[in-house]
Amino acid sequence: MGLEYLDLYNKSKLFINKGISKRNDSDMSEFLLWASLSLELLGKATLAFVHPSLVVDPNDPKGLLVACGYKNHDDFKTIQAKTVFERLQVHLSIPKFDQKKKDFCMSLANKRNAELHSGLLPFDGLKLDLILPPFWEICVTLLEFQGKKLEEWIGRDEAIRALKIIADHSATLKTVVESRVEACRIMYREKYKFDRPHIIYDVDDNEELIPCPACNNDAIAYGEFNDKKYEGESEDNPWHSVYTYFYDATEVHCRYCDLKLIGYEEVEIVIDDPVFSKTVEEEPDYDYDYGND
Repeated sequence: MGLEYLDLYNKSKLFINKGISKRNDSDMSEFLLWASLSLELLGKATLAFVHPSLVVDPNDPKGLLVACGYKNHDDFKTIQAKTVFERLQVHLSIPKFDQKKKDFCMSLANKRNAELHSGLLPFDGLKLDLILPPFWEICVTLLEFQGKKLEEWIGRDEAIRALKIIADHSATLKTVVESRVEACRIMYREKYKFDRPHIIYDVDDNEELIPCPACNNDAIAYGEFNDKKYEGESEDNPWHSVYTYFYDATEVHCRYCDLKLIGYEEVEIVIDDPVFSKTVEEEPDYDYDYGND
């Protein structure tokens, strides 16, 4: 029916291999076009891996019937790229698929749209060393969620090349981040030789104070929701439920030394456990909206 997981996975596989063929012909612009199409299909495959209904437009009842196996026709609409990557990040909370990766996916999708629907040539002249590392990292992340390996998708030889690109990028990023931390550490020592400042942070539900890896003062970690665990009823308020919320730290900002870490990859280089949790009490919501009016 076109919405099943394997349908979408196999089509993404077909498209990326078309792209690799164009790359081998030295047509890098068309390689990037096929890669961008393949990435959206791989994202949809990841959603369909959970259930095909996550891929159809929720405003299209016919599509929902098809996704649930009740109908079998091709008269349905699927969700746009923006919704695909939003659902991967926000709703599935795939580890390592953070805001930075979502923004990259949307940038690639926007370039694809400009390529297909305008007179622009957005893929011409793009630096592959800026595109390929995050592209292959995201593909690995989505495939791992599906229980698959990169070599199943693009073959052993291409997988070895892609993983080397990721490894080289990771090594470069590690050097850059460690240098940034050291520079902030030196700056802090020089700026505050005698007086240590006291800075107060306002911390939201998805934020946590952690020791700064550069100056060891309080830094604020911004988290993206990962999971929620039910702990039981509240002892003090029997009608309330206790939950533990888990967040992946995807940004760290320190107001003492001005250190900034952006993205899960940067954070995990210098933070041993880039996950934090918060326990909260929640009151049941009995004000249901049945949509009968």
